[in-house]
Amino acid sequence: PVGQLVDDNQQPPTSFIRLPSSDVNSSSLSSESQSPSGRKTGASTRTGKSGSTASTGGNNSGGHNSEEGPNHNLSLNIDHVRTGKDRRSSLMVRNIPNKYTQQMLLSEFASSGHGPTKMDFFYLPIDFKNKCNRGYAFVNFVDYKDICAFFDEYNGTSWKRFNSDKICDITYARIQGKAAMLKRFENSALMEKDDEYRPKVFVSHGERKGQIESMPMMGSGGSGSAIQ
Repeated sequence: PVGQLVDDNQQPPTSFIRLPSSDVNSSSLSSESQSPSGRKTGASTRTGKSGSTASTGGNNSGGHNSEEGPNHNLSLNIDHVRTGKDRRSSLMVRNIPNKYTQQMLLSEFASSGHGPTKMDFFYLPIDFKNKCNRGYAFVNFVDYKDICAFFDEYNGTSWKRFNSDKICDITYARIQGKAAMLKRFENSALMEKDDEYRPKVFVSHGERKGQIESMPMMGSGGSGSAIQ
């Protein structure tokens, strides 16, 4: 029933399973499956605030603003980011307590120095029936180098709200770059929903950097899939 809270252990759907087209949140951006405990069953990278990493994946390299194939390694090796070996800019933030709203999470990121002047795309998928987030979000950084501070701050740590036992886990998103992410919303019925359900887009450069940017004009009412 509407208003019922979802289980805080809710996780993204199994790898590359496309939900029915009637679900305007459906897509294939998420990649690795997770266990009920919130741990991935695929490639992973664990670290604390020290920033050290231990990746079980293969070679982490990739193009900024490129769309990754389904077999591309999405684990994040922070040392590769620091040295410029990996310059991908879009992340999937996992194991978010389901009671976080879009504004709560954006405010928390901003208060830690990771606000709209650093990110130009933010999307927290919401379960329309339960009015709770699905436990993960997507963000794109204007400069890939800013991923380092964000990763060190959040990956492998507990969340600041709701006394949740979930541990934040950060990987790369399969779709890379602001433009590619926005393209996923073409003809999506999600764009007809209230603002709280839609992605947040911010000006990437110039005097208005960090200010809200209007979503590009897109068709509506179609069965196009949004990022999930």
